[in-house]
Amino acid sequence: MNKKSRSSLSSLITKYQETDIISTIEREYTKSSIEFVPLDKVKFNPISRHQFFLDKRLKDLTESIKRNGVVSPILVRERNGIYEVVSGYKRFYVAKKLHLKEIPVTVREISDDLLIYMILSRGHKKLHDNILNKTYTYRILINDYKIKRSDIALVAKCSVSQVTNILRLENLDEEVKIALKKEKISYGQARVLLGLQSQMQVEMLNKLLEGKISVREIEKEVKLYRYPGEFREKIRDLEGKYNCSIIQTQKNVTFKFNDSEELENFFDKIK
Repeated sequence: MNKKSRSSLSSLITKYQETDIISTIEREYTKSSIEFVPLDKVKFNPISRHQFFLDKRLKDLTESIKRNGVVSPILVRERNGIYEVVSGYKRFYVAKKLHLKEIPVTVREISDDLLIYMILSRGHKKLHDNILNKTYTYRILINDYKIKRSDIALVAKCSVSQVTNILRLENLDEEVKIALKKEKISYGQARVLLGLQSQMQVEMLNKLLEGKISVREIEKEVKLYRYPGEFREKIRDLEGKYNCSIIQTQKNVTFKFNDSEELENFFDKIK
């Protein structure tokens, strides 16, 4: 995303900061015509391409669509003959699962910056969405659209440190990610496991699932592993100050950052 688009995003913040962006946009399009399009011509938009949902949370919606079909049209935008979902992810997901042949849509022209604003604004209100959905979305915004963490935080109504913590879930072992996706562990439990190497994450995960260890005991294990020796407290302070992970050996200290933006912030702070 270029500077002009980021400027547009800023103008949208001013316009919609006191409103429910999804409701506002949908109200503006209520008079638009409804089309029925083949389901195989519809897909998630590029920013939300990794979204997933647990079937157990969609039982009522699934039963409703089984009986009545998709009643409310899905808001989409058209790109090269394909319709990208802008609003109505769960209805689209269930329609695909039920192998519907077509679904009702409202087609509107939605720019990238408005789509980004809608996705981030939607995110802080969807309390039951899995946290990894945010991880995948934030990473796409940073890598593919060059959105800064501070902009994500502003629209998503959270702190920059919260954005950073959500992004760090990428560093979880795949087995731990699966457990988090399936809601076998919570976001807080996953964050504690982040302090360990991949193999140790899995070992602690299994103990946690079997009820053989508490989160507090895992935290103690993490402290012993990550902060050995006399510099323990100093290293922990540095990690908090610079939003990084630090690995200490007998003679070396290694700073690890998730991306170039964190590294740039580090250099700015130590100047």
